[in-house]
Amino acid sequence: MKKIVFVPLDERPCTYDYPNMLASMAKDVNFVEIPREMMGNIKKAGNIKAIDNFLFEQCKDADYAIVAIDTLLYGGIVPSRLHYDDVNTLTQRLDILRKIKEVNPKIKLYSYHLIMRCPSGNGCDEEPDYYALCGRAIHMIGWYSHLETVRQLNEDETKDYESYKAFIKDNNYQQYVDDYTFRRKINTEMNIKALELVEEKIVDFHIIPQDDSAEFGFTAIDQIKVRKVIEEKRLGLNVLMYPDADAVGSALLSRAINDMNNKHPLVFVRYNTSTEGNLIPEYEDRPVSESIKYQIMAAGGMQTFDYQMADIVLMVNCPQYGMIGARHLYDAIKFGNGEDLLQYTVGRNMVEYIEYIKYLISIKKPVCVADIAYSNGGDTVLFNIMKNEKLLYKVDGYAGWNTSANTLGTCIPLTMIETIYGKGQEFYDFMGLRYLEDVGYQANVRFDAFDKFRNEFKWGLIDGKSDGKVATFIRKGLEEFANKNLNDDYKVTIVKHEQPWNRFFETGLIVKTTKN
Repeated sequence: MKKIVFVPLDERPCTYDYPNMLASMAKDVNFVEIPREMMGNIKKAGNIKAIDNFLFEQCKDADYAIVAIDTLLYGGIVPSRLHYDDVNTLTQRLDILRKIKEVNPKIKLYSYHLIMRCPSGNGCDEEPDYYALCGRAIHMIGWYSHLETVRQLNEDETKDYESYKAFIKDNNYQQYVDDYTFRRKINTEMNIKALELVEEKIVDFHIIPQDDSAEFGFTAIDQIKVRKVIEEKRLGLNVLMYPDADAVGSALLSRAINDMNNKHPLVFVRYNTSTEGNLIPEYEDRPVSESIKYQIMAAGGMQTFDYQMADIVLMVNCPQYGMIGARHLYDAIKFGNGEDLLQYTVGRNMVEYIEYIKYLISIKKPVCVADIAYSNGGDTVLFNIMKNEKLLYKVDGYAGWNTSANTLGTCIPLTMIETIYGKGQEFYDFMGLRYLEDVGYQANVRFDAFDKFRNEFKWGLIDGKSDGKVATFIRKGLEEFANKNLNDDYKVTIVKHEQPWNRFFETGLIVKTTKN
């Protein structure tokens, strides 16, 4: 039995629980995760010293360690945007990985370290408090300052740029801009220092995820700086940089499991639109076809262009052109007045897509469904067709949550692990979770709840994780969805429910999937 030690990015279910659930599918893996009580809570940092000690002790006899460096350095993803630590202090914290390799030279260390994001709107639930006042201005100043190094700004852009700078000056917000950019500078220095561990062969494989990335702006500027160092040190084959954050732990778990089983699965990618993955998803900076290549490699596989050679076929459900949020589909279905969805009906061939999935199942070719038609939720139309055709559990993997990268970073590892260990109870539980969370909650019940309580509660705050009236309403809605939509060949039952960060955005579920 191989031992894998895991340091998650934070305490949310998607980063803490999903890798654990996936690892439970592998009966020859001893998966050891940092205890939850050591992790933080949104803006409260985790117990860095306790995490450090636990990691060191557990790695003495481990075969693999998967480490979120943001947790080692800052105590989690959100604290990485709030800290006041200097480079010397952070560098000393990073040295724990060198000590681990000294004590256990045979361990394979996989790490990931985010480039700090720069959200495009005002809001402080995951950012410094001042971001509620001037977050949009900070984002746009970064955008235009970067863009003008690429080309001359036009008249409208120049006027817009000057208006944001004037807004900062007139409101005495420069102190906030300085605080924000100073922390970015420190974090980028640490991104570069982490690369030294790869150069020294302390870290065997490293990912630099981009959370809420964009073509221009502060995050893109930092990406250029870090990429330059990767090229100078010739680390490109051991360091990947691509859009994602929350699903990287799952991808690296898949990589470790593939490695321990001497597997290098080939993945054939097939889209249901003629644009063949040229779409740039929301919150990302490149065509999805390029992100898919990175996601497959991160998880330990390789893309193939011959489906007959493929170990897995990745069926990508995506729009032909611009991506929109799942809220639009919800409005169209419930009220008949949503955004024009013509591109989603005419621009993709859902009939052929489903028929091809059925064909692959008939020839026993493993199928992974990447549901990235909408951001922030699964495609209810696709779900209904799969349900009616009894395909929900015949496929070998599914995801459709949050960003395109989050979806790909979940369904690809799920399918790779399933092809090794088969469809045990843990597989069915995780698939039931995906349908209830991605389609049931993110694309439906979440909007039911928000519309009902929007005048009482902010999007970022409700009245309790599990016992408030919002959480009670959500659980009832999820139970109704499960009873109506997930109660045919297999029944999905909620074992536990909470709203992890006391907000509408995500839900936390443990489910049991049983055959009827």
